[in-house]
Amino acid sequence: MDRVRFLHIPKTAGSTFSRILRNQYKGKPTFRFRGEYSEDQKRFSLLSDEEKSAITLFTGHAPIVTGVKEADEVDIITILRDPVSRVKSFCQHVSEGKTKYLLDRFPPASFDLDEFLCSDNSELSNLQSRMLINYEKNGSELLIKSMTPEQIKIKALENLTEKVTQYGLQEYFEESLILFAGKLGWRTPYYEYINRKDARCLLNFEKRHIEKIVELNAIDLEVYQSAKKIFENIVESEGEYKYQTERFRRNQKLASPLMKIYGEAGRYIKRKYRVITGS
Repeated sequence: MDRVRFLHIPKTAGSTFSRILRNQYKGKPTFRFRGEYSEDQKRFSLLSDEEKSAITLFTGHAPIVTGVKEADEVDIITILRDPVSRVKSFCQHVSEGKTKYLLDRFPPASFDLDEFLCSDNSELSNLQSRMLINYEKNGSELLIKSMTPEQIKIKALENLTEKVTQYGLQEYFEESLILFAGKLGWRTPYYEYINRKDARCLLNFEKRHIEKIVELNAIDLEVYQSAKKIFENIVESEGEYKYQTERFRRNQKLASPLMKIYGEAGRYIKRKYRVITGS
C-alpha cells in the first residue's frame, strides 16, 4: 500500500471517516500531526530512520506544507465541508467542552454563541482556505499575511487541484469514498456511521449567527463553491462513478447494521478482556 497523507481540516471529516482510515490502514505505522507546527516536526525528527520509512499513513491537523519532508512528498487527500456547516459544527463542539484549548475561556456551563463568534478565534474564519495554503493552529500565519483575499482564494484552489491527489466533499460522502478507493486502491470502504453530537444540548443558530459565520468565511465560501463544481463535474459526467456509487449505497445499507453489531460485540469482548486480565 502506497504512503498517503490525510490533510484533516477540523470539523470536516468527522469520526466516521477517521474510522474508515483506521480500517484501511490497520496495522500500518501512522504518524499523527497534532496541529503544533514546530512540535510536530520535533516529534518526527526523534523517530529512527527505520520508523520514519515504515510510516504508511500521515494524518491529523496540519496545513498542506507540514515541514516534514516525508509527509509533504506523498499523495495527499482531504475532505472539504460547506463552510457554514463546518463552523456550526465547531461551535457545537466547543459548547460541549470538547475543545480543550478553549475550555477555560468558553466553559459549557456559560457558553455564549454570540460572544464566541466575535472572539476572533482563528478556527472560525476561512480555515479551509488557510490550511490549503499554510496555517498554524496557534494563530501564527505564514504565507497568508501578505496575501489579498483574492490571492488566497486563487492559491487555495490551485493547491487543492494540483497538490492534493484527491479531495472529497462531506455532503457527497459516498461519492468521495468511491473516488478515494479508486485512486488509492482501497478495499470497498463500508462503514458504520458514527454521530457523537449531543442532541440534548444543540445550539440554536439564529439569523444573526448565520450572517456572522458567512461574513467570517467569505473566502472559504467562494473556494468551496468552486471546488464543489469541479467535484460534481467529475462524479456526474462519468457513468462509471454513478454506477459504483449506487451499488456502494445498496451494499452499504446491508453492511452498516452488520458492522454496528460486529463493532458492539467487539467492544464488549475488549471490555471483558480488560476486566479479566486487568490490562
